[in-house]
Amino acid sequence: MIQSGFQQLLTEMQKFNTRLTGIESSNQIILGNQQALNEHAQQGQNMLKELLDAMTASGVAKSTAGKKNISNQHPALKPIIQPIFFELCGIDMKTARADRTELLAQSLPLENSDAYETCGGRIGGGKIDDKVNSLYIAEVVQRVWDNETSLRNDVKKKGEMKDEDYDCTVISTIAKSYWRNLSQQISSHVSAEKTEKLTIKQKNACRRGRRQTVTANHCREAVPDFEKSYGHQGSVALIDTDYGSDYVSYDEGELSPDSVERRKDQSQGKGSRKVIGLEWRSSAYIAFLRVLDEIHRRRKSGEIKGGEQDGPAEPSAKCCKITKPKDVHKATFEAHPSQMSSRLPKSGKSTVLFNTMVNAAWLDKHKEVKVVEGAEWLKDFNGSIHEGDLAVDDKKYLDELAEWYADEEDNGN
Repeated sequence: MIQSGFQQLLTEMQKFNTRLTGIESSNQIILGNQQALNEHAQQGQNMLKELLDAMTASGVAKSTAGKKNISNQHPALKPIIQPIFFELCGIDMKTARADRTELLAQSLPLENSDAYETCGGRIGGGKIDDKVNSLYIAEVVQRVWDNETSLRNDVKKKGEMKDEDYDCTVISTIAKSYWRNLSQQISSHVSAEKTEKLTIKQKNACRRGRRQTVTANHCREAVPDFEKSYGHQGSVALIDTDYGSDYVSYDEGELSPDSVERRKDQSQGKGSRKVIGLEWRSSAYIAFLRVLDEIHRRRKSGEIKGGEQDGPAEPSAKCCKITKPKDVHKATFEAHPSQMSSRLPKSGKSTVLFNTMVNAAWLDKHKEVKVVEGAEWLKDFNGSIHEGDLAVDDKKYLDELAEWYADEEDNGN
């Protein structure tokens, strides 16, 4: 009985050894195939590298898109090329920039369909490779090239261009780039509707640039001091260029008597910009931005020192004269809350819009605007503002805003 069991165990072990041998054989085959595959892959990579090196050396690897975007690599060439576009149309370069574009838009096509003539010409619309446009650009390039060649051949004079700019291909590429820019501007002056759209677009871009400076840059600089003082970490997530007030320029004659009076009350004179708030923002969010703005002004005036160390400071190597910090005043005045902009909270950077940043009554009327829960500390922020962290004018405006909201609610608006 024992011998029979031993024999059976021996048989099973032999079978196990046979299977193990088969697995090892298969592994050897797989390993060999993998090594061969790795060798082929390495050969492919070497061939691809050699091909790319050859293409780069011959200039084939440079894409057309790359060639179109080289104008910033030749900044000194732009002011040499640009005047030729206007000279061919008989427009004096001393004319104001905006007026020059308008004059180009008013230039009529030549009867013989030529791109230009001695007394004037026209930059055409349409595609850049259209006959008139191609001829016009070719003439610009030729004149720029001839002018530089003439200067270089004159021993008494010196060429205007750098050696790397003195290349017909480079000149042509930048001339085409400038043509596209001019053509787009001219097309915006073709009709009153397009001109109005362009004006609005330029105004919005200008205002956004101001918001970028004031709301975004200044507030972000103040965040470290704010978080140290209030303990609300991550508050920078609430700051966005498109969530800031509009800083509006105006003609003095267009300013209403009420606005003139408000400007005087806020100790601002002619030339100060008008600040227009946004309907959707909660008073707590506005207060938060004003606190950051005040912290920034205090830092700039020297009242708050940046970069304070946790440990004892090193003694100063030199003695310095201590002067009174320079006051930094506002150069803006607040428009009345009734003039607030209806611009929606649309972020160019997809910044999260927390529910506490939005006025609850406004949100009830604009349920299409998506908000998320968060920044709960904003709910009670108005009551927790530290003494001196709000400018006097900001306090007045927040009180005025609260009063206006209350009146609106009483009137059912």
